[in-house]
Amino acid sequence: MKRNPRPSSSSGYLRWSTGIIAAIALLVCMVSLPRLQSYVQVNNEEDAARSLRVLGRAGHPGDAPDLATWIASDRSLRHRFLDARVMEESGLLMQHGYLFHMQRSEGASNRFVAWPRSTPRTGQAAFLLDADGLMQRHANTDGRWSGPDNRPGAPPDAHPEDLASLLSKPGWHPWVTR
Repeated sequence: MKRNPRPSSSSGYLRWSTGIIAAIALLVCMVSLPRLQSYVQVNNEEDAARSLRVLGRAGHPGDAPDLATWIASDRSLRHRFLDARVMEESGLLMQHGYLFHMQRSEGASNRFVAWPRSTPRTGQAAFLLDADGLMQRHANTDGRWSGPDNRPGAPPDAHPEDLASLLSKPGWHPWVTR
C-alpha cells in the first residue's frame, strides 16, 4: 500500500506567498491602467494636433473632394497618414482615435477639424486649424464632440463662416503643438 505524503509546513507558506504576490499584481494593475489610459488620451490629442498642422502646411488640396482623396494623391501626406482609414458611413478620416474633416471654402483657405471618435476613451479635446493657420483647442469637457455624428462646427455643407463663429464661442484657445 502506498501512503499519501503528509503536507509539509512549506506548502501553507507557498499558498500564502502566492496570494500576496497575486494581490500585489492586482494592485499594480489597478494603479497602472488608469495612468496608461491617460497617457493614450494625451498622446492621441497631441498626434491629432500635429496631424492638423501637417495638413495645414501641405498646401492646397486642389480638386480633391475630401481628405482621403487628397492624402492618397500626395506622397508626403500618404506617409504621415499611413495608418489612417476612411470611415465608410461618414467619409471622415480616422487616425489614432481621432476623426478629421476638411471644410472647403471658395476663395479662402481650407479649415481642418479633429475631434475624438469616442470621448473620453480615445481623447477629450477638439482641435481646429483656422484659415490663418492658427491651431485652436477646445477642452470638450462635456464630450459634446464625439464620434462621426457630433463634430465641431456645422454640417459638411456649411459655409466657412460657421466655423469662424464657432471659434468666437467660449472654450476655444490658441494651442501650440510641441
